[in-house]
Amino acid sequence: MSKSTSDVPHSRQIIEYESLIVAYAMSRLDRRFLETLGLTSWSAAFKSIGSQIDTKPASLKNLRDEFDPVNVNSRRGWINRPMRPNRQRVIAEFSELSDDGLMEIVGRILSRDPVVSNEVVEPLAASRSRLENVAARLRTGRLAEEFFLRESKNICGIGTDDIHDRRSDAQGFDFGVLSRPSLMIEVKGLSAAAGDILFTDFEWKIAKQNREKYWLVVVGCLPDEPLANLLVDPCACLQVRSIIERCTRVSWRSRVRVA
Repeated sequence: MSKSTSDVPHSRQIIEYESLIVAYAMSRLDRRFLETLGLTSWSAAFKSIGSQIDTKPASLKNLRDEFDPVNVNSRRGWINRPMRPNRQRVIAEFSELSDDGLMEIVGRILSRDPVVSNEVVEPLAASRSRLENVAARLRTGRLAEEFFLRESKNICGIGTDDIHDRRSDAQGFDFGVLSRPSLMIEVKGLSAAAGDILFTDFEWKIAKQNREKYWLVVVGCLPDEPLANLLVDPCACLQVRSIIERCTRVSWRSRVRVA
């Protein structure tokens, strides 16, 4: 039985979103992506994975590069190109998911797991919600982090060589201090002199637990004339409101016995 014409665009749309999810993981996890899948180079990854998800290697590379401006890696990507809505939707859906959870979804996409297709990819492709500009927020955050790394001495009195990059550790803050191991520094960015910043639930939990040992650096007026403000114990000086939204979640289940 042949497919109807209405099935074809839907099929291509699913393939497109699978490619976007994989490319986002490539950009965000960088070398860890290759190591997890046992791949030796990006060219090998684009060729091997592209064949599995029916995407040309060059297209997969371009998609990875589109996500680079919002992720921490050595590439700059397409930093001046406005990000398309479907790219923004992928970032909004997966930016708070753990690295392990993201790789689990990638692995299941590559293995053609129908559960991930039905429960994650298809609803995402059909969605028209959660299109806040998460990409712009993450890009501004990256610019703020780069400014902080250059100007940490002037901002908070801690030299660059004393800063410990913890952004890949998922500890609820961005930077530690080698000479003061108990200190935690979170960096947020704004394009203007004032505006809303966003804490994840985990970041706010860590801030509340550590109080004066948790420092918040807000860098505004990005990218042209950055200005930084240091807030020690943000829980004591900020008023916050909660935002509740649906996002993709990965749980890890195991069957055990005690007898």
